[in-house]
Amino acid sequence: MNKLKNSYIDKMVSLQLSSKEIDFILYIAKFQNESGIISSVYYKDVCSAISISIQKFYDIVNSLRKKGLISTEKISRADICVILNGNSFYDKDFSAGYLNVASMDLQNQKFCNMKAGSKLLYLYMQRFVQGKHMLVKSFYESFCKLFQRTKKSIQVYLHELKENYYLFISKKRNRAYNYEMTIKNSTVLNKSQLDIPFEKDGFIENIKELIKRNFGKALPEQNQDKVLNDIAGLAVTKKAGTYRNIAILILDAVKASLLQQKREKKQKPVLNAALINMHLSKSMY
Repeated sequence: MNKLKNSYIDKMVSLQLSSKEIDFILYIAKFQNESGIISSVYYKDVCSAISISIQKFYDIVNSLRKKGLISTEKISRADICVILNGNSFYDKDFSAGYLNVASMDLQNQKFCNMKAGSKLLYLYMQRFVQGKHMLVKSFYESFCKLFQRTKKSIQVYLHELKENYYLFISKKRNRAYNYEMTIKNSTVLNKSQLDIPFEKDGFIENIKELIKRNFGKALPEQNQDKVLNDIAGLAVTKKAGTYRNIAILILDAVKASLLQQKREKKQKPVLNAALINMHLSKSMY
């Protein structure tokens, strides 16, 4: 699942997230399942992806947790599970609108270097597929209130977005001699259809990396990627989708499968998807 609800973006705006807090959410959102759960968030991956220190990573997590945007649960020595509160699509209801974060290059350096307000304004404007047209006076009254910023600040955000060709902005006088503004989204950050991943790809890849990090030494010498795909596939079954802590259950099932092989005097216990599935099934009933 690569979606952020418009209502979730509204919360990001109202809580006035910092630039790096925005980058954090946009990055991890690509790895969520349909319930808004990112089973494994590894601090080193995030630090590298959005260019922050380890301490900054934990500062951001704590800040977003206090603001109510995320919940977290530790699942291993270095991994945490993150829930995007209020971003579940489990009921398949997409009517309120959403932004597909995987369809855009939101880790683009120019975008990442922009002011927090500019990023939030860009994200907010994406819901207006046909653009937005209104009186200039009404626009500033509305958006100053929405973003809790002065007219000057909103002008700075618009200028930055226009300068980077992320928004097209034009003004003209109407017959009543009042200025009108038209804002349209550009396709500068849009990815080609071939580069947009399938809905579950990010979630599955995330589980694979979790297994490699914690049990890489137990991978068989051959067909490693197939084994990892088979294990990660256990996290996207219909039954698994009802468990918030599926990553913990899978890690426990892997441990149990390796322990069973040791008891059976196997010379070198290895990851075995069928055996892991057996132990996982026991824990889910």
